[in-house]
Amino acid sequence: MDFRQLRYFLHVAEMQSLSRAASVLRVAQPALSRQIKALEDELGVPLLRRHGWGVTPTPAGQVLMDHARIVLKEVGAARDAVLAYQSEPSGTLSFGVPSSLGRVLLPGLAVRFRQRAPRVRLHLVDGFSATIHEWLVQGRLDLAVLYDSKTTDGLVSAPLLEEEMVLIGSGGRLAALDGVTLAEVAAHDLILPGRPHRLRLLVEQAFAEEGLACEPVIEVDALSALIELVRVGEACTLLPRSAVHGLLESGELSAAAVTPPIRRSLVLARPQGRVSTPASEALERVVVEFIHTLAGPLGWELRQRIAEETA
Repeated sequence: MDFRQLRYFLHVAEMQSLSRAASVLRVAQPALSRQIKALEDELGVPLLRRHGWGVTPTPAGQVLMDHARIVLKEVGAARDAVLAYQSEPSGTLSFGVPSSLGRVLLPGLAVRFRQRAPRVRLHLVDGFSATIHEWLVQGRLDLAVLYDSKTTDGLVSAPLLEEEMVLIGSGGRLAALDGVTLAEVAAHDLILPGRPHRLRLLVEQAFAEEGLACEPVIEVDALSALIELVRVGEACTLLPRSAVHGLLESGELSAAAVTPPIRRSLVLARPQGRVSTPASEALERVVVEFIHTLAGPLGWELRQRIAEETA
């Protein structure tokens, strides 16, 4: 088994087609088939099921896919770590954030980082916080913003910021309110993500501490759909202001502060044991710097100083 075979196999398994993988890899399909067959012969198990329309991984193939992603990621990281010591940072970096931060953070961050390190290719991901955490532990991400959690095994993290959740409604619905109590929030029809989404767990904990039941009328795990349902007046939700900043500014949504406050803490984390490079250090600095520029408008309480200030 060699790195080339793993790379070939992973392309075929992910694309579920020998012909499409051969085209992407720029390898003749018969040669690609021979490499896959040699890998199966060496391991003594079938890795792919052949169908008329393509291929799918067998259970053994699924296991190899998981390991191949990690191995190839580490090989790429080793190459990038060496190349990063050229005169200008280069290589590939992956950065993830919870969906609630994606819209407000990722576009501006991408622009800033390209100006700072134009030779580094940046892969940006937003998703459920649990998924971002899992991918970071697996090494599929180099750096991520995560909810602060007791579960930090395999990660190195630093406090980043805190923010309060607010009650969000359609435009004008909550505009006349200075604030609401959690009991008043519970009286509204609510739309929330399903469990075990971290945001849902935060809300449930806050409700429980006040002796309230958390019973949303709709559960939505897609942030864009959740926000749209609130915008058209279907119900209210609880989110940080940063998740809907633009829609609050335009008047399409309205918000009210909640008492007692529901606060979420966010950290900047990377896999334990991952070697820092000039490129990764530059990304960390840009993330912290950009969050500092957004803190005032978004009401973030900062927990980490800019790296140059602490050097």
